[in-house]
Amino acid sequence: MIGGWIWGCFPPALFLVVTGATNGISKAYAHELAGRGLNIVLISRDLSKLEHEAKAIERLHGKSTRVIQVDFTGGLEIYEAIAAGLKDLEIGVLINSVGKQYAPGLRKLLDCEDFAKNSWML
Repeated sequence: MIGGWIWGCFPPALFLVVTGATNGISKAYAHELAGRGLNIVLISRDLSKLEHEAKAIERLHGKSTRVIQVDFTGGLEIYEAIAAGLKDLEIGVLINSVGKQYAPGLRKLLDCEDFAKNSWML
């Protein structure tokens, strides 16, 4: 069960929110769950990719989509835009899989310079 709903039996107005929605596993989740009946809110930083994926989901799965353009490398101010974009929606599932690179190459997270500034994200 997800949020009180049996998998695959979602009410027609329920939305999935997925961050990092234009690539990789996030994109796959968005398409898979749209195919199972959820409407989709795509959140990512590239507006053209967001619009492309939204159109593809609507065309392939017949579900409603919304897009919210934000860059998660920003500060807490991004959450105003997210809250505004989600206003009045019934959210059933959140897939928060946005990626953020702290430094070029592979490094230990605790060794990154901006770790303390962004530790609220953990």
